[in-house]
Amino acid sequence: MSVARLKELLQAAVTLELSTIPPYLCALYSMHPHGNDEAKLVIRSVVVEEMLHMVLAANTLNAIGGQPLVAGGEHVPRYPHELPDGVVLDLLPFSPEAVEAFLAVENPGHSVHTALDPAVRRHEHHLSKAVETATGPTTIGEFYAEIVALLDETAKDIGEAALFSGDPARQVTREYYYAAGGGSITVTDLASAHAALAEIVEQGEGEMHSMYDDEGDLAHYFRFQQLKYGRAYVPEDDAGEPSGAPVSVDYAASYPMLANPRTAEYGDPELRAVSDTANRAWSELLVQLERSFNGEPAELIPAVHSMFKLRDAALVLLANPVAEHPGRHAGPTFEWLERV
Repeated sequence: MSVARLKELLQAAVTLELSTIPPYLCALYSMHPHGNDEAKLVIRSVVVEEMLHMVLAANTLNAIGGQPLVAGGEHVPRYPHELPDGVVLDLLPFSPEAVEAFLAVENPGHSVHTALDPAVRRHEHHLSKAVETATGPTTIGEFYAEIVALLDETAKDIGEAALFSGDPARQVTREYYYAAGGGSITVTDLASAHAALAEIVEQGEGEMHSMYDDEGDLAHYFRFQQLKYGRAYVPEDDAGEPSGAPVSVDYAASYPMLANPRTAEYGDPELRAVSDTANRAWSELLVQLERSFNGEPAELIPAVHSMFKLRDAALVLLANPVAEHPGRHAGPTFEWLERV
C-alpha cells in the first residue's frame, strides 16, 4: 500500500514540476527581443532547473518501479492551474503580476496567500495532482516532505532493496541531462532518492533558511526577488530585500498577451493555425519527455528541437494582436493535441 501511495505522490510531483514551465515560458517569450536581458537570464535559468526537477522526480518514481507520465489529456496541466496552498498559476506576459505569482510558487515553505488580481482573466481552475493526492492542505515544501517521510517509512517496513526495485536502465543520467543549474541524479537507493528530492527543494521549492543551494546559486525565490525589487543580491545580504547593483526590469517592453488564452478564442484562421503549430510542438515535446522517462533517455535530444519549434511559434503569436480582445496580443495556449 505504501509503495502504491509513493508512486501516486511521485507521479503528482512530476506533473507539478511540469506545470510551472508554461507560465515561466509565457513570461520569457513575451519580452521584446531587445531589453530585459537580466530578467530573461533569470527566467530561462529557472525553466532549465524546473526541467531538471521533473527529471529528478521521474528518476525517483522509476527507482521504485513506477511509470512517469506527462503526455495525454489526463496529465497535461491546464490553466489557470491551482497548486498546493492555493497558489494559482496563470499564463501571463512578463508583468508585476507574473513575478508575484512566481514568488508565491517558489516560496512554498510558508503559506503565501496573495489576493487574486480581479483584472486577470480566468477560466475554471484546474487542480494540480499534488492538491488532489496530498493528505490535506499543504505547501509544496510540505508535499515533498511527505514523500521523503513515506520513502523512509516504506524502506524501513519492506527493506531498501524491495522498495528500490526499478530498472536502472530507465534512469535519465547526466549523460542525457546536464545544465548550468546542475545535473541529473541516478536514483538507486534511499540515499540517492534523498539527494534527488533535496536538489528540488534547495533550488527553489524549499524553506527560507538559505538563499543559496549547494552549488552556491541563488534559489529561485531569491532570483525572482531581484526582479521584484530591481536589485541584485550581494553576499552580505540576508533573506530580505537585495541591496546590490540595479537590475534592469522593464515591464513595458513586453507584449500585452491575453491572459490564459485558448486557441478557440482566435477568430483569425492564421492565428489559429500558428497556435495549433505551437500546441503540436508542445504535445510532441511531452511525448518525447515521457519516452525519455520510460527507457529511451536519448529522446531528450530531439526534445530540444521541439522546444525551439514551440518558441518560434509562440513568438509569432505574441507579435500579433487579437481582434476579439482589443489591446491584447495572442500567446501560446499550451493545450494538448492528440497526435495525428
